[in-house]
Amino acid sequence: MTETALKTPWYYILLALAGGDRHGQSIAREVLGLSDGRVRLWPATLYRAIETLERRGWIEELADPRRPPDESERKRFYRLTRTGRAVMAAETERLAGVVRLARSRVKPRTVEGR
Repeated sequence: MTETALKTPWYYILLALAGGDRHGQSIAREVLGLSDGRVRLWPATLYRAIETLERRGWIEELADPRRPPDESERKRFYRLTRTGRAVMAAETERLAGVVRLARSRVKPRTVEGR
């Protein structure tokens, strides 16, 4: 697993694949939606990240994906592995800890802004 923060695009790709198998363009669209438009994966960034995540064993390309009839045969579909799911879960817990810490340190402002 990882003991340091994941790169933001990597986390969102894992999160997108946690919802089911997807091809590259579908991953990019899902990431854009999950991040409320804050994370846009251009093709070069997306496919470099996919290659890295595959190499780490966190995602895998499907050998024979069940494609909807309107999907191109050239599209490559990916799946989150057990290891990838564990990495994503660990990062989610790490992020939750950061949020807890921030909430404990940041005091709400009063109406006067003090």
